[in-house]
Amino acid sequence: MVEIAPENENSFSSRVFIHDYPNNSRIEARYISNGRLYISYYNIIAVGNYPSIQRLTKKYQNSTFQYPIPNDYIVETELFEWSLKCETKYITDSKVCYTINWKEGRVDWNISSTKSSTAVTNLFLQKINQNRSTKLSGPCLFGFDIEPLYNFRLQIGLQPVIKDNNRRKRPLEKISSRSQQNKRLNSFGRDVQKAIDELIIKHKLTNLSGEPIVHLCYIELDYKEDQQAYIKFKNPNNSSAIQTRVDAIVRICDEAVLGRDGYRNLAAVVPTLFREYLIANRQNEMNELMNMQIHIGIFNIDNEINNQSNIDNNINNNVNDILVDDHEIENGAFRSILDILKILIPIWKAGQNPVIFPGDTLYIKIGGDGRNVGRRQNHVMITFCLLNEKKEVLKPDHQYCICLYIGHENYKDLAKVDQLFQDQLFDLKNSGIIDQDGVNWPVELFFCGDWKFMYIIMGTNAQNSKYFYLYCNCKASLRWDMNKIWNNTENTRCERKSPLFPAINQKNYIPDELHLFLRISDVLMECLFADLIKKKEFQKQIKPAVELAFKNIKVHFKFFQSGKNWNWTSLMGPDKKKTLKEFSVSQFIPDIRGEDIEKLWREFYRLYTILHKEYLSDQEIDQFEIDTQNWICTFYRPTQGHMNSGTQIPDLYRKDDVTPYMHVFAKHVPQFMRQLKEIGLSLQTFSTSSIEKKNHNHVCLFFGGTTMGGGTDGKSVVYNIMSFENHQLFYLINNTPKKIIARNIDVNNKES
Repeated sequence: MVEIAPENENSFSSRVFIHDYPNNSRIEARYISNGRLYISYYNIIAVGNYPSIQRLTKKYQNSTFQYPIPNDYIVETELFEWSLKCETKYITDSKVCYTINWKEGRVDWNISSTKSSTAVTNLFLQKINQNRSTKLSGPCLFGFDIEPLYNFRLQIGLQPVIKDNNRRKRPLEKISSRSQQNKRLNSFGRDVQKAIDELIIKHKLTNLSGEPIVHLCYIELDYKEDQQAYIKFKNPNNSSAIQTRVDAIVRICDEAVLGRDGYRNLAAVVPTLFREYLIANRQNEMNELMNMQIHIGIFNIDNEINNQSNIDNNINNNVNDILVDDHEIENGAFRSILDILKILIPIWKAGQNPVIFPGDTLYIKIGGDGRNVGRRQNHVMITFCLLNEKKEVLKPDHQYCICLYIGHENYKDLAKVDQLFQDQLFDLKNSGIIDQDGVNWPVELFFCGDWKFMYIIMGTNAQNSKYFYLYCNCKASLRWDMNKIWNNTENTRCERKSPLFPAINQKNYIPDELHLFLRISDVLMECLFADLIKKKEFQKQIKPAVELAFKNIKVHFKFFQSGKNWNWTSLMGPDKKKTLKEFSVSQFIPDIRGEDIEKLWREFYRLYTILHKEYLSDQEIDQFEIDTQNWICTFYRPTQGHMNSGTQIPDLYRKDDVTPYMHVFAKHVPQFMRQLKEIGLSLQTFSTSSIEKKNHNHVCLFFGGTTMGGGTDGKSVVYNIMSFENHQLFYLINNTPKKIIARNIDVNNKES
């Protein structure tokens, strides 16, 4: 037996209970008043349960607690030698019927009330002609204060009220009709909605005015092994939240390369996702909204583009966007730089950390990249970015595509692209751009690309000509000479074509730091491997040792034969950096020559990290210039000292091994570093890595075969890519989230 005694005035009950419930249904209650002991006995016939929406006993002056009233509760007790059976039954969610049953002789009597347990107790006292001065507590008579029963019901959990008409309902499992099942679930959902609304108020999930700030969206029910039921609830304040979720899903589908078929299949197994047609419709709405602000024009790269004024009018008026005849193939698309800037400038100058301020010059870098799409097709992209954003321009989504076409990187095709933007670029250079607030922003234009793209745009010769350098008149055979001074001017010795994008000044064609690093590191590796491959023991001893050395620095590398020649794994940028920094060259080239080549690798890595810094002092740039020229001289160092003497210093490589990129690295990069420093920029931001990444993403998404499921809308692939680019601006303008924050609460985990 267990005795529960009140510890203080705030205890659950003023009575003491002696019980072994639920093992024994009999409970003894003891109460002391004015030194007199009162004992009551209860026999629990049905313990009942607490409904999810429960009524409480009335609060009296001397009563500390309001006790919850159970449903379907039946208890036997004694009063004045009368054997009583007390019952409670919820008629509705807010009304309880209290009943007292007793016997007089062979006659059964009962009396009921819906007011309170005390009210029905008083009616009973009147019925048996008890003295009117007798006072009796209804909650005590019914045993609402019996704490062991209270705790037991809490373990059962809150239960819904089952009305009499509900008792006649068939179990859901016996209903075979799908419509009848849906009706049952619909009715269930309405009751849940009502119960949840009351619980929200009860738990004060509200604002200061008492209005709910949380709303029930849907509930998920597991039904059988392979079925689920989702009950949706109407939320009048949820339309904007739904729109945000739809936009977020469209964004994820765009950026995760998830086509319509892929999303449709995903939604089939995750029913809470929006239907695919809603996502497709929203994509079309975005296209229409953005096309009104940033128009997409299409053209045929195989035809001449002559009438620049008509092109500009078409862009500005947003009409007649197709610059091809009906029978021609649309293989090029473009967007106005001015239109894109009008969208971006308000974003750049807003927020807590604006990128630009009134009076600033907009430093706009134009760049380009070509990429193979299969064996017979090339994809060329032209972009621009705002260099004022500093490191952010190294991210693909901060490169804004203005033109792309299916074709080649050649002068003929790029000259047609020049026709699309020539007047716009001159307007930006000469007049700047006026934003929606009337602020005039001066503009300075730059261009950056790999060597091939640069010499095409600048109109110079290819690398196999006698004079082909981009920034000086250096003869190809003298590129190794570090004693000559070559200023950043232009190449006047070669047979030049008219430069494309003539609005860009010669001094603002900046070399790409990425390809400087890649091509020079390629030369260092080629020179090393050429020495190793010549050795007789290469295949059996050196090859596996080199591959193991790469494995030790966690770089995947293999030699392989291509015909009679040896080739090796082409390393990506991060692996090349690790190789220059950690690979042990001296392990494979003996004596001082191996040590010097290893120092050559380490020194180039150090110089590149300096070049890649965001800020450099004048002294650091001067020292960088000295160190790069010394590095070139060390690279082509001849044999020094007497042959076979102890003081002989062996040669490293030949003068002919010095490449054009090395010449630019030593002779021109320091000058560009000084030029950019004057306007608060650095070579770090002049990298094609972000353009190449954007181009790669487009090729994967739109030329990937199966990723574009869902049929065709009759538009060319370049038009669809430009629509994709417009989507990115839509997300930027509207702050479309990449994720929706949700709290996962596990009611089975008390700590969550």
